[in-house]
Amino acid sequence: MQKKWKLADKYPGAWAKKFKEYDNLTLQLAYNRGLKTKEEIERFLNPDYGSLGDPLGIKGMDRAADRIIEAVEKKEKIIIYGDYDADGVCSSAILHDFFKNIGHENAEVYIPDLFKYGHGLNSQAVKDIFEKKANLVITIDNGISENEDIKTLEDGGVNVVVLDHHVVSEELPPATAVVDLWQTGEKYPFKDFCASGLAFKAVSAVLRKNRFGLAQDMEKWLLDLAAIGTVADMVLLTGENRTLVYWGLEVLKKTKRIGLKALSEKAGVALRHVNSDDIAFYLAPRINVAGKFDHATLAGNLVLTSSLEEADWLSRRLEELTAERKETTDRVVGEAKKIISEKGGEINVLGSADWPTGVLGASASRVVDIYSKTTILWGRGEASAIKGSARSNGDVNVRELLIRAGSEMYLDFGGHPMAAGFALKREYLDEFEEKIKTAFAKMPKEKISSDLILESRLDADDINPGTLKTISRFEPFGQGNTKPDFLLKNIVILGSRTFGNGGIHLEISFKNSKNEVINAVGFFSARSLPEIKSGDKIDLAASVDLSRYKGKEELRLKIADFKKL
Repeated sequence: MQKKWKLADKYPGAWAKKFKEYDNLTLQLAYNRGLKTKEEIERFLNPDYGSLGDPLGIKGMDRAADRIIEAVEKKEKIIIYGDYDADGVCSSAILHDFFKNIGHENAEVYIPDLFKYGHGLNSQAVKDIFEKKANLVITIDNGISENEDIKTLEDGGVNVVVLDHHVVSEELPPATAVVDLWQTGEKYPFKDFCASGLAFKAVSAVLRKNRFGLAQDMEKWLLDLAAIGTVADMVLLTGENRTLVYWGLEVLKKTKRIGLKALSEKAGVALRHVNSDDIAFYLAPRINVAGKFDHATLAGNLVLTSSLEEADWLSRRLEELTAERKETTDRVVGEAKKIISEKGGEINVLGSADWPTGVLGASASRVVDIYSKTTILWGRGEASAIKGSARSNGDVNVRELLIRAGSEMYLDFGGHPMAAGFALKREYLDEFEEKIKTAFAKMPKEKISSDLILESRLDADDINPGTLKTISRFEPFGQGNTKPDFLLKNIVILGSRTFGNGGIHLEISFKNSKNEVINAVGFFSARSLPEIKSGDKIDLAASVDLSRYKGKEELRLKIADFKKL
């Protein structure tokens, strides 16, 4: 399904005259991002670590820091209660490494089995925590909705500090301290941290009060994990998140973590050149796959290990699971397409008891890309409950959609406007699709933006290292700062081919005025774009990319869409 293209407005000439030090492309990309002054442009291009806000200004953080310091000083047993995804793993590892670095050995990470217990605290975990004789539990990437379990812990003499970034329910959990920037009365100017960013802020808050002999700025070595978690969780890469990821990438390039080095090597990522795309497409998925196809402790142990042998084994295991996930996702998407071709409709709501829950999010995203429609997929596989993933194409807030369809249907649910997940009560399965479609029909369609925004026109001759260098200055790319797509008009196709599993990817080639061949690749697009052949003319929408596949550098384009002329 081809998209509606929209070429960004050219920057005003009078405005550009103020900035003779910048080239045209830099000015256009800056203007598109709403950067209007030299100070704003420079702050964006060169994020200042010193500009990060005071973590103690976050509501509840002062109390949380005090309780953590008390636990360390009293050598109390601390449980870091994390989550199974990449953000949950990385945020847990940040806290674990912090305690290790300050010499507090009586802290351990506990991540529940996704298939047995799902997200967040549960009765078995509470029992385990009591048996471990814990004094303090720090929930990270969960806890804001676990009021009953937290009350049980607190009543039993175990204090709980909640560090979460999910939407706050009406009643806060009865914890010793609650840190969630979406709670009522929060005045901190930036709210969009993921769990890894929040964990880093919590560590920074503690160190503002007591450095425990840790050298100044040593916490910066935790930024590699903060960057991975932030990119993986698809939160906005603006404000403080941009600063955390910008500097986190610099730390990742020289990381001391042998587990991340082993993972990167097997994923084909050269850490000395790592960028946000490498995290999003190669590193984060391999960390995510552990919790969805085995257990998140595989990934947690990998990022924390100091053993070369263990790092090699764990990274190999994650590669095996990644291959299994890819095969399973391809199967689910293929089956979904068959069902959708028969059903139609304004929204895709479908599922199968045979679909493993660990691939529903990735599969739903693929289906949205194919049909440009909000999609909800459900499945069970080997999980104990029916679970689902919702992905928006920008027309509705999918978390709100799930609520309007009937919150009584869910054992658990949560998420964000563009992505949400849920566990469905079995008795509502037969009516689930109809309830979702009814709620969808009544909701106002926001159309956040389903258009393909093209940031500027480029010619074939502009596809060169200089252009790539200019674009790269706007890294890291992600939510709120998407990698720019450009318009190339009247391209004459030199050749085209499909490749990959069953020919799912497309590669086309054309020449510039110097007779140099330029390749453009469209992943998962061979079947959704028109067929083209040598001699055809197209208008091309694409981003500029430097591939380092198998150690070979190639300047190329990534296809977003094209139109035959």
